[in-house]
Amino acid sequence: MVVEFRKATAEEMPEFYRQASRALGQENTLAGLDPDWTMCAFDDDQVVTTYGAWPLQIRFNGPATPAAGVTMVSTHPAHRRRGYLRSVKQKHFQEMHEKREQSLAILHPAWMAIYQRYGYGTINTRHTYKIEPRFIRFHHPVQSSGVIREVNLDEEFGLLVDVYRRFREERNGLVHRGRAMWDEGPLAKTTPERQRSIFAYEEHGEPLGYVIYTAGPGTTPNENWNGRYGNNHVSQYVDVSDFFALTPEAHQALWGLLAGIDNAEDVRWDNAPSNDPLVNMLTEPRMLNATRRDGIMARIVTLEDALPLRRYDEEGEVRFQFLDEFCDWNNGSWAFSASPEVSTIDRIPDSGADIRITPDTFASILFGHYSASEALQAGLLTVLNQDALKDWDRIFRTRYTPYEAEHTW
Repeated sequence: MVVEFRKATAEEMPEFYRQASRALGQENTLAGLDPDWTMCAFDDDQVVTTYGAWPLQIRFNGPATPAAGVTMVSTHPAHRRRGYLRSVKQKHFQEMHEKREQSLAILHPAWMAIYQRYGYGTINTRHTYKIEPRFIRFHHPVQSSGVIREVNLDEEFGLLVDVYRRFREERNGLVHRGRAMWDEGPLAKTTPERQRSIFAYEEHGEPLGYVIYTAGPGTTPNENWNGRYGNNHVSQYVDVSDFFALTPEAHQALWGLLAGIDNAEDVRWDNAPSNDPLVNMLTEPRMLNATRRDGIMARIVTLEDALPLRRYDEEGEVRFQFLDEFCDWNNGSWAFSASPEVSTIDRIPDSGADIRITPDTFASILFGHYSASEALQAGLLTVLNQDALKDWDRIFRTRYTPYEAEHTW
């Protein structure tokens, strides 16, 4: 048995996709991965671990930052528990560090526990809504001078791109969408019984928001099943696949549109941001039946490259010991000087560190998922100098709560 870790060839990609699709339970919706973006384990020339990384751009508290969008991670059922994925990841991170083109890796985890051991930390939270249209009522309705109109996708795809880009510009965690991410994400093909609709909100001809949704037959009867479906005895539901609004007026107008779909039992949105203003707009926000779950994870691959790429609104210095055996080039103590203009990082003796921290915790703090003080309360870092904590909270505060709206990589 000869095991090697290398990139797949073009001829090996069909088997790569077959293995990954079987493990992940999905079709080859984005089977355009360049073989050079893969790293695999081969046992006697048979691919047994698949792993790929899209070259993405992610908003890092404002600036667009290169990141490896890790995808299609799987191991053949007969070859598990042999450390193949660990070796593949180490080889990929080593390659990233040597090339110095991407200092961050991001992914959608099947299980967080798998990736926490490789230094990944959660960087955002997703919320799911399920609300009856009759409860979409605002306790402080805003005056609107705009109009809502249907979007012709064939002629006005650029309208969606423009609104998304404007929303994304200063944000934190959103990735840049290529056309394939649109086509396999919010614009993916629907089943025959569910129809897609796209509406935009405009003021004086300027698009300020849009919603993409599908509507059609429901699938879950009311818990008090008596031969009919739930509220209002209707059997349809609305599924929001993409929603972006640049103003409160746009936000309320688009949700008001959804409220007017009278034949829907409920409106569902599976990917609301954790700071969604709708929660504060509604008269009865509890009727959203909101639930939360973890979003994407990020890994700091090359620490000294990653930290200066982020925007910082405060000046100051933090001194810390970074415990990173998986990417040992990061191991050691550092002094990071943050500034709105230029930020720098240098090595220091371990005796100069104020905080001891691991890669997963630092990734979460860096994207603003939680603060250093909150990490301390959860036992996620060690404070060696209590006075330093307030500087960590101040320097790493983000302008926006992290949000990521993709499911396509």
